[in-house]
Amino acid sequence: MTWLKHHQQSERYASDAEVAARLGNDTKAQSLYEKAARAEAQALETVASDKPRTYSITAVSAVALYSKAAQWYEAQILAYRCLGSGRLMKFAWRQMEDLLDSIRAEQVGIGLDDAHMLVSAKGRDIVPGGAPLDSIMATAHRMKSLLYRTTEYMKNLPHRKRGEPSKEIQDSYRPWLFQTEPGSYQFAISVQGNRQLNMLDPDDIHAEQIIDRLFGILQICVSAPVHGMHDTVPDDDYRRTFLKLTRDLAPTQKGGFAQLDIRAQTSERPIILVPETRAAISDAIRNELPSSPDKYQVSIYGILRTLHLDSDWIEVVTFDEGSSKRIENAGEEVDDRIGPMVNHPVIVTADQVGDKLQYVDIELDEGQEPSPPSVKPPPI
Repeated sequence: MTWLKHHQQSERYASDAEVAARLGNDTKAQSLYEKAARAEAQALETVASDKPRTYSITAVSAVALYSKAAQWYEAQILAYRCLGSGRLMKFAWRQMEDLLDSIRAEQVGIGLDDAHMLVSAKGRDIVPGGAPLDSIMATAHRMKSLLYRTTEYMKNLPHRKRGEPSKEIQDSYRPWLFQTEPGSYQFAISVQGNRQLNMLDPDDIHAEQIIDRLFGILQICVSAPVHGMHDTVPDDDYRRTFLKLTRDLAPTQKGGFAQLDIRAQTSERPIILVPETRAAISDAIRNELPSSPDKYQVSIYGILRTLHLDSDWIEVVTFDEGSSKRIENAGEEVDDRIGPMVNHPVIVTADQVGDKLQYVDIELDEGQEPSPPSVKPPPI
């Protein structure tokens, strides 16, 4: 048979597969897509060596059809063989690499067709497609914490102060990071949803529900952190954790990021975090703390060396004196937020009570001015 005969046969199978898919018969659709892929692969074998464009288009088509049939092994074998043939034109080479990325993602049950949020960083240290590794890793870690916290909140689990999420949560709702097209610098955060949802269990939630809820929480944290968050997250512990993790995402005046944009598929406008976001959220956090005329607040700059949250204290080696200061009453802080700060410069806000320091708040020292204390020191 000629290339044309094989190709026409492939088109007929693919057309029938699309009809079956629209009717909801996925099993039949996959079987027809597999037949279409095999016919297209046979067409590929008949392409003459002096027709690189025909070869390139047919190769991409065959691999794409194997992917639609969920025949991942056959798709990858054919893709690698075509890439190694030296016959692919540049446009087809790029498309083939994109197909391989999609195949790898589909093999673990997740892809950018799933619910996701797009995170974009902008600033003087950001170049198209590149950004400082430590900043990106920190941002990705905070997004991961927010996704797990949102999942736990939606499942009505107790607020977690210590340790990792349960194995059930990690196995069922695993965060993923995807590289996207170079712009400023951006990546996509998605959730690998539970593949074995129990339809009789009302606590089971879908990946898109987690993404939508987190995006809504982030919107309120940025736009109405004081009053809006009380309605959005009534639980005091969860609310404070969401506020602090969102504040940690916001750039600083002197940091490498000038702006962080977060966009969800279902929203027309992104959430925009800028340095002023930090101050507004800090005000909301401090607004919830009890005040006392017997206390005044100080800011401590140094390296967070030690923490023992179960024993209710952290220890900071100060920059100005080089001495170690213990700050007590730190046990309410969650360790997935404060843990990554160990051995990094921090700004700790504390109440001075006699010769003791009592914990109020902590932020990484990324060159920003500390949030002004809610209670000023008494005049000397």
